[in-house]
Amino acid sequence: MYELKFTAAAVADVKALPRKLKAPLKRALRQKLALDPAGCACELTEPLSGFRSFHWRDYRVVFRIFEEQKLVAVVGIGQRAPQSRSNLYRRLEALAEQGKLAADVLAVLRKLGGR
Repeated sequence: MYELKFTAAAVADVKALPRKLKAPLKRALRQKLALDPAGCACELTEPLSGFRSFHWRDYRVVFRIFEEQKLVAVVGIGQRAPQSRSNLYRRLEALAEQGKLAADVLAVLRKLGGR
């Protein structure tokens, strides 16, 4: 089983979700993503290569797997509609191009050292 960790941006995404979706999403993440992250998600391409996308209802959960640590670092959650106000992929691509996405993931990994 993989441990799920969230970047600050992913935590903000969860908080922005409608209340009625939070518990079912949490259940889906524990039952699917934490058990088989590679098998339940699609690989993404540049500039998000190395990340994967898990589709749940009308939402995407973008994450990176760290096999050695048995860790899934969730970097964002957003609606799947391409015309959605804050398209998740566009937001994450902009962060990746600025180097901020890698920094966010690194911050999650650094927290593991202080367990």
